[in-house]
Amino acid sequence: MFALGALTLLDLIAGMPFDTTNWFIVLLSEPPAHTQPMSPVTSAAFLLASFTLFFGSYTEGARSIIATLLSLLIFFTAVSTVFSQEFGLFPSFIWMGIKMSPQTAVSLVGFAIGIFVLRYSAAIEAFNRLNFFNRLVTGFIFMSLLFIGIGSIGLLQINNVAQISQKLYQGPLQASNASLRIKNDIGNLNRIIKDVAINPDLIRKKNIPAILLEIELKITNELAIIEREQLAANDIVQFKTLFNDWKIVIHNIHQQLEAGDIEGYRNIALSQIQNTTVILENLCDRMIAEAQEQMRLLNEQAILTKNHSANLMLVVIVGFLLVGILVAALITRSLSWQLEKIRQAMLTIANGDTQIAIPFNDHPHEIGDMAKTLKVFAHNIDERKKSAQLLEQHQRELEKSNQRLEQTNKELETFAYVASHDLKSPLRGIAQLSNWIDEDLAEKEFAEVGKHTQMLRNRIQRMEKLLDDMLVFYRAGKIDGNITRIDLAHMAKELFEIQNTKAGLHLELGDNLPVFDSLSTPFEQILRNLFSNSIKHHDLDEGIIRIEGRRLNNDFYEISVSDDGPGIPTKFQERVFGMFQTLRPRDELEGSGMGLALIRKIVETYGGKISVHSEGRGCRFTFTWPQTIKRKPDHD
Repeated sequence: MFALGALTLLDLIAGMPFDTTNWFIVLLSEPPAHTQPMSPVTSAAFLLASFTLFFGSYTEGARSIIATLLSLLIFFTAVSTVFSQEFGLFPSFIWMGIKMSPQTAVSLVGFAIGIFVLRYSAAIEAFNRLNFFNRLVTGFIFMSLLFIGIGSIGLLQINNVAQISQKLYQGPLQASNASLRIKNDIGNLNRIIKDVAINPDLIRKKNIPAILLEIELKITNELAIIEREQLAANDIVQFKTLFNDWKIVIHNIHQQLEAGDIEGYRNIALSQIQNTTVILENLCDRMIAEAQEQMRLLNEQAILTKNHSANLMLVVIVGFLLVGILVAALITRSLSWQLEKIRQAMLTIANGDTQIAIPFNDHPHEIGDMAKTLKVFAHNIDERKKSAQLLEQHQRELEKSNQRLEQTNKELETFAYVASHDLKSPLRGIAQLSNWIDEDLAEKEFAEVGKHTQMLRNRIQRMEKLLDDMLVFYRAGKIDGNITRIDLAHMAKELFEIQNTKAGLHLELGDNLPVFDSLSTPFEQILRNLFSNSIKHHDLDEGIIRIEGRRLNNDFYEISVSDDGPGIPTKFQERVFGMFQTLRPRDELEGSGMGLALIRKIVETYGGKISVHSEGRGCRFTFTWPQTIKRKPDHD
């Protein structure tokens, strides 16, 4: 790449006869119709690319910095060619009249990006190892190379303006002046012919054939100028044909005048000659208009190039300002970033994290010395961290133990209450009934024995139900089961049909009841207890129990069970969720008072909430159930 780029530049610029353009023709089956030398910009980019590959072969050290900077220069050069082709902002894509092809520009962009990506990390690492002075020198060298490249583009832009100006005055302007002179010569000859028609005595003074010959020679030379600029080709052909016919007519009427046919001369001179003159002058006007249009286009091109030059200066100023800021920011950032890393490492170690890798520990100069000093503090802080972690672990375990103890105390307190009241009450009833049975047997009054025996069984069953409900309550939420698909409508119908003991009660299903995956056992227990509560407490032979469900938000479903039963007074609505709470005497309506307490515990175990709403007749229980179950650890 270096040899090809260097020899091509020497061939094109220095004029050395290397003839690199034709070197590879022998590789073709037949020579091309037209050969195009390599663009000098491409050759220069090849030189940069060869140096980039040479220095890029080193994976570390200052050479990787050079490779990265050269790849940036290639990138800027190739991108400028793309911009020059698309927007005409830079003329760098045309040097010595030879363009760099867009494919070459895109390939060079890809090459530069590839080298930059491969060597960027190594270049940054090597740059960060330099001392401050060498970092400044590196930035200065890059800015100087960029300045040389953009300065060359500016010189090419100035040369382009000069070429346009030269082309303007050498081409269309001369063609326009030539067309104007042709028009003037034809107009002058036409006036002479009309003067002779008015005053035939001027025929001796005005030698029309000689004047016509002189004008013909002038017109031939002027048309050659116009043809050289390749303007108005059709108009020139039409002009030559009409001018030849015009000459023949002029010779004919001149002979008529010499023969004494003055009237015939006048008729032709003032009609046919005059009309032909007008047509020839119109053709001249069209050639002048085309030349002026070409002049206008060149003027616009010159103005556009001038504007591009202004844009180029703006881009150069802004670009240099931005690049200067970026280079300064890179140098400053490289130092501040290293110092910030050291500071963060110091703070991290001071906070007890001594296991981090200390940055820049192998760097030379001051940064490396600062990194090495951090090791002095690491050991002592590590010991302090271990002691703090051990203390924190003990504290967390103590807090968990306190929480479990507090929960156990609450449950023990409730259990003590149950043992002293709810369990003792049926026991007292059993003792009293047994005394009555003994008295009846002693007195041989057997009529009441059966009744008292049945009451005794009822008390025993109540105690068994109470103990069973207590066991269910304390196990609620501790056995999760498996995740299964729950069809709320199907589950509600099955549970209601199993539990309903009143033929007049009916179940209504809400619209679009959800189907979701969850823990079936606890969810089914909630619905079973809610249905049982509504059926058991309904005071009429006929009634409606309704279930509704919807997606509340992204986290929960909202399920509600409502009935048209007697309702719950407002002052008792919160009390119904307590353990062993009943609103009617157990002898009147058998129950342990654990159903709603159990529901509340299950719902809250899985992160939901339950509430009751009742005004007058009717009651609605509403609870939320998570869309995704968050299992809680079991506690003894």
